[in-house]
Amino acid sequence: MAKRHGAEYWQRHLEAWDRSDLTQREYCLANGLSVESLRRWRRRAQKGLDAKSPLTLVAARVSSPVSEGVVRLHSPGGWRIELPVGCAGSLADWLRQLP
Repeated sequence: MAKRHGAEYWQRHLEAWDRSDLTQREYCLANGLSVESLRRWRRRAQKGLDAKSPLTLVAARVSSPVSEGVVRLHSPGGWRIELPVGCAGSLADWLRQLP
């Protein structure tokens, strides 16, 4: 029988996955996790967010220089945006100038 883990265990993995540059599948393979379990816990975490709450601006920082040809934006809510530097080079410069 598979070992069951609680919300804290999965929250730690969701946060670690969010900090990584891996896909869900890559992260799960590297950590011996079920992709479906990670997805299920991610949906549970997202349901806890109030979908009707207003949008809020949050502080952002550029954590590393754009050297590999991709600008990656990650949110605590789980969404990710990846832009090739060819179309995002000026965007990366603009993001660096934000207070």
